[in-house]
Amino acid sequence: MKTTTPHWIAIGLLVSVLAAGAFKVIVLGNTEKADDGRTAVILEPAERQAVLGEMRLLLETTQTVVAALANNDLAAVEAAARPIGSAAIATVDFKLRAKLPLEFKKLGFGIHYAFDEIANMAKEGQPTKAIQKKLAETMNNCIACHASFQLPAATK
Repeated sequence: MKTTTPHWIAIGLLVSVLAAGAFKVIVLGNTEKADDGRTAVILEPAERQAVLGEMRLLLETTQTVVAALANNDLAAVEAAARPIGSAAIATVDFKLRAKLPLEFKKLGFGIHYAFDEIANMAKEGQPTKAIQKKLAETMNNCIACHASFQLPAATK
């Protein structure tokens, strides 16, 4: 009689290794503990610039939305918020996404989806105060992300 136990052990080990790798990629990303207690997300220089550029675009869009709300210009609110909504997520390179920890992605994706909501609220003609409140809530993700993560420049 033949025994197949060694095969099941090998399969179990392979599954464990794959699961550990998937956990690292999906949950942890490419990170290390920073000196200030935050999580340092380790990226190539071009990847770092891409993330920082997206953050600047989010900040610029936020300012545009604030100005449009101050002028009660809901069309301008929608025009500013729509492009930075969830459609912008598709432009992020998959190799870069794999390096970002899950919590970082949750916060970032949450911001993009919130801009969809802001654009929809403006399109529906909801009160500027309600849109302003949604924007204020959305900025809590920005604060949480900057409090939790840093993007250190590559050291030589």
